[in-house]
Amino acid sequence: MASCEWVKAAVVTACVFVAATCLFVAQTYRRRLQREGSAGRRRYSEVEDKPQNYFKRVLAGNSYAPFKHFKREGKEKEISLKVHPYEEEVSFLLEHPPLIKFCSNHPNSDMGNSYSWINTEHQLESLAETLRMEKVFAVDTEQHSLRSFLGFTALMQISTQKEDFLLDTIALHDVMDILQPVFADPSICKVFHGADNDVLWLQRDFHIYVVNMFDTAKACEVLAKPQKSLAFLLEAYCGVLTDKSLQREDWRQRPLSAEMIQYARTDAHYLLCIADCLASELRTAGLGIVLPFFNSNQC
Repeated sequence: MASCEWVKAAVVTACVFVAATCLFVAQTYRRRLQREGSAGRRRYSEVEDKPQNYFKRVLAGNSYAPFKHFKREGKEKEISLKVHPYEEEVSFLLEHPPLIKFCSNHPNSDMGNSYSWINTEHQLESLAETLRMEKVFAVDTEQHSLRSFLGFTALMQISTQKEDFLLDTIALHDVMDILQPVFADPSICKVFHGADNDVLWLQRDFHIYVVNMFDTAKACEVLAKPQKSLAFLLEAYCGVLTDKSLQREDWRQRPLSAEMIQYARTDAHYLLCIADCLASELRTAGLGIVLPFFNSNQC
């Protein structure tokens, strides 16, 4: 009987000792985490200087609130914020799609090494003047969302038949509205590939609305192509191979690496020639020119 009591007492003592040890270890670990956490936060703030913290003109906050369209100058009282400000122009183009010559050069023409890096307001104004003289140009964008809740446009690529332009939309974020008129001009066709996200990002970040657009991905769907990826089209029509894993790079990086520049230029440079080939196939198939537009809450 005495031995049983002794065993019980030993077990209780051991349990108390284990509990006390666990509590001590937990408290020590918690204090260590707090010290490392504060140091980590200091290191993070020093290293990760988020560019969006310097944006002065933020048109859409980090929320899922319904998107509100901007009101066109001179039509403030006529159009609701829930209605696409260029609905009339878009509807007309859908009913009367224009015939467009997208590319006069050979689709396999070399991209070369020459391009223009646009990162000042003056350069952007000059580019807008150049684009006003064009009948068609190609567009692509690169988005960054890793260190931002809803993300933001970190780069825009624009290609005409003669030149390639890379726009630093981080440096130009607050003045990108300079391009609003040329993108909304119904007499100028803008060529995209898979424009669903691009259209949303341009409207959300800069109130840039795309009026008159040819989407090569949508053309692939109409033509029942076996694939509609840009990588497939680049290889099929231009004999160009591209590494799409670069799409996941950190496009906030400045300067961009040579590989990122090559990737970004490739995405826009060949689009005009690809669009010309697809448009020719659409006409041959009796399908005409397809100008896909998007009609969502934001478009």
